[in-house]
Amino acid sequence: MAQNTTFRTSIKQDTLADHMVEFLSRVSSALRNLADSADHAAKMVRKADAARRS
Repeated sequence: MAQNTTFRTSIKQDTLADHMVEFLSRVSSALRNLADSADHAAKMVRKADAARRS
């Protein structure tokens, strides 16, 4: 019986680990997108600033 309980606990931990990996993957992707957006915005600001100066 104890072995069966341990197996169920192991399954629950694996499922939790899978959910955590998926969650962290989505967070990582969102942060990359945010960084790309910030980079793009900075480029547009530099371009507008250069156009204003000329």
